[in-house]
Amino acid sequence: MIPILDHVIYPGFRKMGFAFTPIKRMTIGFFFAAGSMLAAAVMQHFIYVKSPCGTHASDPDCIEEFGKADINVWAQVLPYIFIGIAEIFTNVTSLEYAYAKAPANMKSMVMSINLFMSAFASAVGQAFTPLSEDPLLVWNYTIITVLAFMGGVGFWYCFHHLDAEEDKLNMLERSAMQGKTTVPEPKDAEAQIQHVHGQKN
Repeated sequence: MIPILDHVIYPGFRKMGFAFTPIKRMTIGFFFAAGSMLAAAVMQHFIYVKSPCGTHASDPDCIEEFGKADINVWAQVLPYIFIGIAEIFTNVTSLEYAYAKAPANMKSMVMSINLFMSAFASAVGQAFTPLSEDPLLVWNYTIITVLAFMGGVGFWYCFHHLDAEEDKLNMLERSAMQGKTTVPEPKDAEAQIQHVHGQKN
C-alpha cells in the first residue's frame, strides 16, 4: 500500500494541483481510523443480530451448541483495510514529519517524543480493554469511533496553519548550538573539513 501511495496516489494529487501535505494526510488518517471503528461497530451489531447466541456471540459453549453467526468472512475485511490506510496516513507520516521538520541536531529528541506519544496512545487504548468482550463490543468500537473522529477534527483545528509553512519548515537550517556552546558553521567545503578535523583534535 505504501509504494502505491508514494508512486501513484501522491503524485496524482500533485499533478491535479492538490497539495496533499503531511498535515492533511494525518487528518485524513484520523478519519479513516474512525471509519474503521465504525465499520467494526456495524459489523459487530450484525454479528449479534445474526448469532444464535445473541450478544454473547463469542461464548464457546453457546457456539458449540447453536453455531456461529452466518456472516461471510469477506464482510469483515473493511475495518482492516481502513485501519491499515489510517496507519499509513498517520503513523508513517508522523514519523516522516517529525524527522524531516526537526533541526539536524534535535532529530533524536523529536523522534523520541513522537514515539513516546505513540506509546501513550497505546496506553489509552489499553484503558478500553474491559470493554473488549461481549456484550460490550459495539460500545467499545463506537466510543473509539467518536474519539478518533474528534481527534481528527481537533488535530486539523490545531495544526492546519502549518500547511502554509510547509516549505519554510522543510528548509530549517542546521542549528549551530552544541550543548551550551554556540559553534559558528564554516561557509565553504574546505573550511568545513578543517572545522571537523579541528573538532576531532
